[in-house]
Amino acid sequence: MAGFIASIVGNPADLSLVRMQNDVNMAIEQRRNYKNVLDAFQTIVREEGMLALWKGTVPTCVRAMSMNFGMMVSFDTAKDYLNLFTHTKDTLSTRLIASCIGGFSASLMSLPWDNCKTKI
Repeated sequence: MAGFIASIVGNPADLSLVRMQNDVNMAIEQRRNYKNVLDAFQTIVREEGMLALWKGTVPTCVRAMSMNFGMMVSFDTAKDYLNLFTHTKDTLSTRLIASCIGGFSASLMSLPWDNCKTKI
């Protein structure tokens, strides 16, 4: 739920970021040439309406939820198995290794949705 709510709140900023990054890939006559994020917000609202700030919200929400799921589940599971294997309890090395596994899993699960989100 945290990823879902955060992605809805943050979608306008994410939309502006994606559009500003993609601007250089467009033909010169199609470029939006936003000056900064605030200019992007104002231009989007003026030209497309307030609700346009939430274009692409569905894949953004799915991406955030899959990332959180991939990170939390794999981190906790990896930490439990590492603690069992090493006969220790939450050492720094255990947390670091579990964090690496969680980060890899989060990236793996969210990348397809990130691609969809950017293309939309």
